[in-house]
Amino acid sequence: MNLEEHGRGFYVPLEMLTIARGVYLAHQEDPEKVAGLLDDGADTAYKRTSHDLARRIATKTRIVEGDEELGKAIELDSPETLATLHALFSSLLVEIPGRRTQPSWFGAHFYPFVGELIHYDAVERRIKQGDASLRMSIKKRAQATKVSAGINAPRIERYLFRDGGSWAYKVLRSDLNPDRKEATRQGLIELVRDSGTPLGNLAKALSAHDFDYDEAPVKGSDAEIELHGKLSPWPELLREGTRNIVTRTVPRAKRIESLMHWVPYCLARHQLHLARTKLDAADRESILLDFGNEATPLRRESQKNFSGCRNAIVEAINVQAREMIADAQGDEDKQRSYERFTKPGSAVASPRAFFSETLAAVGALNATVGRRHFTMKPAMLEGLVSATVPQGTEMEFDQFCALLYERYGLVVENRVAASGPLAYEVDPSVLDHNGRAFREKLAAIGLLNQYSDATSMVRGEPQ
Repeated sequence: MNLEEHGRGFYVPLEMLTIARGVYLAHQEDPEKVAGLLDDGADTAYKRTSHDLARRIATKTRIVEGDEELGKAIELDSPETLATLHALFSSLLVEIPGRRTQPSWFGAHFYPFVGELIHYDAVERRIKQGDASLRMSIKKRAQATKVSAGINAPRIERYLFRDGGSWAYKVLRSDLNPDRKEATRQGLIELVRDSGTPLGNLAKALSAHDFDYDEAPVKGSDAEIELHGKLSPWPELLREGTRNIVTRTVPRAKRIESLMHWVPYCLARHQLHLARTKLDAADRESILLDFGNEATPLRRESQKNFSGCRNAIVEAINVQAREMIADAQGDEDKQRSYERFTKPGSAVASPRAFFSETLAAVGALNATVGRRHFTMKPAMLEGLVSATVPQGTEMEFDQFCALLYERYGLVVENRVAASGPLAYEVDPSVLDHNGRAFREKLAAIGLLNQYSDATSMVRGEPQ
């Protein structure tokens, strides 16, 4: 699995959902096969939608000759119509923190609020002489006659999806708990199926005019993806949290938003845990969350905590590379390929950036650059609570804080910190203040019920 900077953050759940949506599209005429979502087996047949037309409209991109004919064929030649569609679809693009310029159309992805908006990756490719399949594709949609060799055209192809979503999908389909797996299956089907809403119908109508699309299902294999479930608790935590999220009775958009934050968070923490395990330091994997509004000793410790996590990932890669060099037994080509993982450079910087930029994207860090510390912004915090507190239940605040530490290694207040190595790093009064700030954050987003001065209950969905 490629944990690279390119496939960071929201690209992980986007890829996972497009596989699930693709299974739905491949078998939507057969309810029994649709119900087979998350079935066992390395080869999963699914259909991919590029949404290249809607993405080009969203980013005001013209790519291929024949676009004018395409506009006439589907009645998009009106400037007013195009302006309206641009305003709508540009507002549905996934925001990537730290991005300073608008990406090209293939770097823009739709937030999957409804099933019809879910789509696969795509790129621009030059049409070569004799590439009849692509030439006929535009002809069927726009009746164009001037598609020539040597022009750029959309083509379905992996670009920003780098197996993170395939790992997550494999984790869910490999669940050995049949009741939980069935609940997750039904919840995912509800999220990826056609919504039948006006937005969904519009997205589906535009996708019928995409330049590239799958005529028949393709087989994607995850056989080479290792879950490492025996080395890390995070595959199991992903399964449990995803079940709790998708079975909620809150609106579809809320469940999607929680998944969009929870799934990449789990993969980043899984990466860290594997690194700590490689260094025989998994027992020290505590994450110190700072919910205050000012610089304190706690914030400084959280900044050091974050730097230590990034360094652990690099050190683990170095150790693994040196082991592989030793195992190469004189094979100079292999040794040279592994040596770059023992030195500073992109080979180790990219996996390290996957961790930090994924956490920044989902709101588990205070910022994308500069002095960074661990925290939880509202959307990430809501996803965490939704994944932790089962549907229809409440949990006493102190019990919830203890569970965050026991299950995820998250430290937010003094009583939890006292049971771990952080007890001697931060003054108890500072941690008490942080616990109160955490309580206020939960209350502000509607996830805390205050029954009395002594009783506060955390609930899984906002009131």
